[in-house]
Amino acid sequence: MARKGMVVTVVALMVAGCSSTAPTNGQIYGTAGGAAVGAGIGRAVAATATQGTWVGALGGALVGYAAGSYVDGASEEKHARATIAAAEDGEAVSWTEGGDRGLVSPLGAQYADRSGRPCRNLKQDADFGEQKFMRDVTACQAKDGTWVVTEYRPDPAD
Repeated sequence: MARKGMVVTVVALMVAGCSSTAPTNGQIYGTAGGAAVGAGIGRAVAATATQGTWVGALGGALVGYAAGSYVDGASEEKHARATIAAAEDGEAVSWTEGGDRGLVSPLGAQYADRSGRPCRNLKQDADFGEQKFMRDVTACQAKDGTWVVTEYRPDPAD
């Protein structure tokens, strides 16, 4: 059982690492879940359990990665990346994906919060087809250098 878990983990990491950008949560969980299910199926139907486990895990990981990518949605990913880029650079960032589009604009200069973290207030405008919104958020830089939305002020129309 421990060996099967190791196989699933290795295959999931190999497939998730093939992305040119950091994998999304859906891609990570999809890859791991697909690899686990695929390994079980491969082990059950193959002539040799070891080969079947590896082949099933790889096939399942690929399918799971694709499913996770679909679930996450490219528009949401571009919107999130634009938010982080605007926080880092202090410049407006626009994005488009299919019929969806958005703009993230900084609202003033970067400042330090009470704990000394660099922060920036941003305005997010997005059009996801039937869902449109405009809201203000605050993003701050964590100690590890990543930017995180720390405050969310919903659209008054919500």
